[in-house]
Amino acid sequence: MNNDKRMTFGQHLEELRRRMLIALGSLVAFALAAYAIFSFQLLGLLRAPFDAAPGAAQLATLSPIEMILVRIKLSMVAGVVAASPVIIYHSLAFIMPGLRPEERRSLRPALAAGLLLFVVGVLLCYLIVLPIFYSFMISMNNDAGVTAMWSVRSVVHSALMLLLSFGIGFELPIVIVFLTQIGIVTPSVLAAKRKYALLAILVVSAIITPPDVVTMLVLGGPLYILYELSVVLASIFHARRLRRISG
Repeated sequence: MNNDKRMTFGQHLEELRRRMLIALGSLVAFALAAYAIFSFQLLGLLRAPFDAAPGAAQLATLSPIEMILVRIKLSMVAGVVAASPVIIYHSLAFIMPGLRPEERRSLRPALAAGLLLFVVGVLLCYLIVLPIFYSFMISMNNDAGVTAMWSVRSVVHSALMLLLSFGIGFELPIVIVFLTQIGIVTPSVLAAKRKYALLAILVVSAIITPPDVVTMLVLGGPLYILYELSVVLASIFHARRLRRISG
């Protein structure tokens, strides 16, 4: 680690290239393994909320290669998830030598908290939001006297987008605490702008969720709770920052 401080710019680029190749290689290897071994199981996992939704609905493939494309997409997602420890390790190994000791200490808990919040958001979406989403969409078709027949590709795409949206949305506390740490926002500003934050959360929730109030509130409610939690955390970290500056 100490030798990294004496590396030339070219050596840093070579190290970056090497670590990127390792991360990319692990991603490709895991993706290929997922495609060959359990891509159909991944599809079954994603369609489980769809199958459990009440009402008449059918899945169909609309092109000869659609199932292949779906399996490739699911395998790539599985590859990213499986390779994430390798990607995170090499990312940290590259940037850690350039950080100050206090930055290194704060990075590890922030990374752990970010991963935990992302997983919580994904699980909330999978267990609660996706069943509501499919039930709502199927009921709309049933009310119109039309049998829902959706392509496998569109169902997988919508499910992955919702899962990703919830996972990213739950990173809100990490983002706010980071902005507080670098002095862009303060706890007093966050507290004073609550009503604007609530409005923004509802607008974003309406955009990234299906067009029904229940699903929007399922995302918006936890996000607003996370915002209030972020205000509390920001107050704690802001006080520490001020003591560090004054000291």
